Amino acid sequence: MAAMSISVENLYVRLGNNDVLKGVNLEIKDGERVAIVGPNGCGKSTLLRAISGILKPTSGHISLHGEPINRIHRRERAKILGLLNQSDAIPMMTTVYDNVAIGRHPYRSFLRDRSQADHIAVTEAIAKCELEDLRDRRVEALSGGERQRVRLATLLAQAPEMLLLDEPLTGLDIEHQLALLHLLKDLNITENRTIAVVLHDLATAIRFFERILVLHEGTVVADGPSGSILNTEVLRSVFGIDASIAYEQKSGHPVLVSKRP
Repeated sequence: MAAMSISVENLYVRLGNNDVLKGVNLEIKDGERVAIVGPNGCGKSTLLRAISGILKPTSGHISLHGEPINRIHRRERAKILGLLNQSDAIPMMTTVYDNVAIGRHPYRSFLRDRSQADHIAVTEAIAKCELEDLRDRRVEALSGGERQRVRLATLLAQAPEMLLLDEPLTGLDIEHQLALLHLLKDLNITENRTIAVVLHDLATAIRFFERILVLHEGTVVADGPSGSILNTEVLRSVFGIDASIAYEQKSGHPVLVSKRP
């Protein structure tokens, strides 16, 4: 059996007067590729922020590799787990290269210059996100989609064992959406990186992820293999649509088919 990476037990998170997460239990093992889906406001982003340690739970327990997350030093935690947050800001007046190099912070001692290992990690992250032609450009001169790719490259330069990505396709054109999805799949398969991604597109979740976790009103209502978990009942009760998943005959790719005329 694979070792457990992330364990969430009876997790509650209250924001203001709203109970966003209500008794969530889940495990994500080393090397899994998981899509987290659900309607807007169901707690998907809150779950990632709590797992990453950014958001303190109201109650419950979160562990990384069996160690309570609040006992892991922030620098060491950053080597294990990296979060691409929807609201992360990119510093202005920096080049793409210098911004991506920020991801190497967990590996650098105070006042120490960047090492050769830092340079290699930054260069590889820039290449993986297809930013080589932009490496010397100022971030404020980039488009929204280009900035999103810079944010992802910064996370890859951090080189965490587990990647948590909150709607990473936002702002990307179709070409770069597909490039990112294939990159995440490749990182999972070739480097055994654990991947957990919040997505809205259900067909994309099925196509690129092995496991789908469905949140609804702050609780996990379905969790299982991507090829079977989004059945007609779940689509109706959670997403409010009368539909089913079908597969294109030529490509084999999943598509969402509405049953309404």
